[in-house]
Amino acid sequence: MGLQVAVAIGVPLLAGTFGGNAIDDRLGSKPWGLLIGILLGLIVGAGAMAALLRDYLSRPMGTATESARAAGQRWDSEIQERERRRESGEDEEDR
Repeated sequence: MGLQVAVAIGVPLLAGTFGGNAIDDRLGSKPWGLLIGILLGLIVGAGAMAALLRDYLSRPMGTATESARAAGQRWDSEIQERERRRESGEDEEDR
């Protein structure tokens, strides 16, 4: 997901920057082509970001599988056991 966000914002922004700079070089209109290119890149990037967000929010989160639930319960019991040992002083003998 993070890479998709970076590409959705970065690619249009870079394209707008280089395109605006090329227009400035060709027309001699510095810095207006660059500024307009950056602005257009940001607008296109925001649109791509909105599309990504809409797609992400449209997919429902799946329910946890039994194996994931069991792993979470094992992890929780290990944490509780470590806390119990630490509070009773048993853990310090192992060090």
